[in-house]
Amino acid sequence: MEQALQAPVMEAVIALSERVQTLQDNPEGRIYTAYRAIDQTLTLGYCDNIEAIDQQIRDRDFVVLASRRGTRREQRLLLLTLKEIGITGSYSDNCFKASPHTLIHLKHLGWPLGRLKHSINNSKTRKRFNSER
Repeated sequence: MEQALQAPVMEAVIALSERVQTLQDNPEGRIYTAYRAIDQTLTLGYCDNIEAIDQQIRDRDFVVLASRRGTRREQRLLLLTLKEIGITGSYSDNCFKASPHTLIHLKHLGWPLGRLKHSINNSKTRKRFNSER
């Protein structure tokens, strides 16, 4: 039993050390969620500096709802996981419809959702999320 657990434990230790090293190398790296109300689209992204891309996001009518320290690898793994679950991008690899199904999976995967996280549990939530509230 001990030998059977060694490989998964070592993989977890290696993955954790890679994440810590990446965060130390790039302490400003952020993963984020942006929302566009007109078509209820989410963008799940990574950037080295959130302030640097803020204008670019706003130019596309998105509002950044939440962000936290993270790595590009974390974003890639999330996108891969969503694809494996069967959630497909709406018009690019990192854009998705803000459906309750997608939001529940993002919440379970630990992705920053900001105010959207609270609307998942509320059964009386409006179909359209208003980013101005």
